[in-house]
Amino acid sequence: MRVWDLPLRIFHWGLVIAIIGAVGSAKADVMWLHERFGLTVMGLVAFRIIWGFLGGYYARFRQFLLPPRIAFTGILDLLKPQNQPSVGHSAAAGYAVVGLLGVAAYQALTGSVSNDDVLFDGPLAHLVPGWNNIASDLHDIGEPFLFFMVALHIGAILIYKFVKKRNLTMTMFHGRALHGQAPHDLVAASIKDGGISAMRTVFGLVLLAGCVLAANALTLLRPAFY
Repeated sequence: MRVWDLPLRIFHWGLVIAIIGAVGSAKADVMWLHERFGLTVMGLVAFRIIWGFLGGYYARFRQFLLPPRIAFTGILDLLKPQNQPSVGHSAAAGYAVVGLLGVAAYQALTGSVSNDDVLFDGPLAHLVPGWNNIASDLHDIGEPFLFFMVALHIGAILIYKFVKKRNLTMTMFHGRALHGQAPHDLVAASIKDGGISAMRTVFGLVLLAGCVLAANALTLLRPAFY
C-alpha cells in the first residue's frame, strides 16, 4: 500500500535540500543563494499547508492532528518496540510536522523582510521599512529553533530505525507502508478521500511547482533602488 504520494515525497526531499542549502549558503555568506533557498522553503511550506487540506488521506492534517493526550501517549510509547504497526504519521509526529513547518515558515517570512544594511535585503523588505532590522534579529533568533526541530525529526527517525526496526527514510522514497497491508478501514478511508489517484498526483505536482515558482518570483517585487 502506498501511503505517501509523489507530491508529498518531492516536497519532503525538496524541503531537506532547501533547508540545508539555506543554512550552508548563509554560513558561507552567499546571500543571493541563501535568498533563493529561503524563498523555496516558503513555497514548499505554502504547498504543504494547502496539501494538508487537499491532498490524499494520509497527507491531510485531520488524519494526524489528534488530541494532545494521544500525542503525549505516543511519546511515551516511542521507545517501546511496536508489534502493531501504524500507518501514516503518529499523533506525536503530526505535531512535530506542524512545528517544523511553523518554524520554517517563520524563518522564510522574517528573512523575506530582513535588511542587515550590509550583505542582504529581503525581496519584501521595502514593504516594512521600519521593521527590517527587527526582522533580521528575529530571523537570527529563529535559527536555533529550526535546528532543534530538524534534530528532533532526525532523532525520531533514528529511534524508529533502531528501536522499532522501521526504516522511515526509505518509506519517504518509495511511499509504501512497510508492514504489508494496512487495516481494511484505513484502506477504505484512503480510497474514499481520493487516495493517490493519477489526477490528484498531477494536480499536486503542478501545485507544488506553482508554489515554489511564485515564492521565488517575489524577488521581482524588489525595487531597483531601495
